[in-house]
Amino acid sequence: MMINSGLLKQIGWPWRLLFEKERHGYLIRLMRRYGSEMAYIAIGLRGLECEIEFPSDWREEKRAWVRISLGVVLFAFSFPWSKVVPDDGQCSGPTYGFQFFEEYLWIKYGKEHARVGTSKCITITMPWAWKHRKHVIETEPEIHPYRYILKNGTVQERTATIQVETRLWTRYWLPWRLFRRSIVVQFNKEVGERAGSWKGGVIGCGYDMNALEQAMPQYGALECLRRMERERRF
Repeated sequence: MMINSGLLKQIGWPWRLLFEKERHGYLIRLMRRYGSEMAYIAIGLRGLECEIEFPSDWREEKRAWVRISLGVVLFAFSFPWSKVVPDDGQCSGPTYGFQFFEEYLWIKYGKEHARVGTSKCITITMPWAWKHRKHVIETEPEIHPYRYILKNGTVQERTATIQVETRLWTRYWLPWRLFRRSIVVQFNKEVGERAGSWKGGVIGCGYDMNALEQAMPQYGALECLRRMERERRF
């Protein structure tokens, strides 16, 4: 949704506002009337954040960005910054600050590079974090037809190869266990609204089995696949 552009022209405002719905919330973007993004507000669960990113030469405009998140609302704004550095394939510039979400704290102190051993980010795992302990493939591959219907009514006929897997996690310092049984799915062609585009569709995924499906060892995997076929959107 966009604020009435005719009204903005009448009052001479050099910007425009865009309202967008994201997967995990909403985005309000402040744009130049005929140019790039200047600032934005993101609403949704994002954790804590306070960082500044200086531009690399992959950006069209030489602007630094400040991002501050209070947990459910993120405020970001930019300002002109003339000094840039080579991008080195990371699509980001030197970044300083921190991010915290759920189980991890990231401390950033420079420019990331596309080479091993050059990271400028320290990751600190919280004591309550889950640690993956065990992964078991329980069944042989099964091949089944899979049908996906796009929003415009187009039907995608695919072949899905599935197996049942189990995973076990425990807390680092606490005696809690998390056990999950699910199917692993591989499609023979891309699936979803983005199939065939430059963004690409889905070629593989997982889907958790419910209690009834886990109680049927002979048919549970196929029942889970059919439930995913009904419920999941790509």
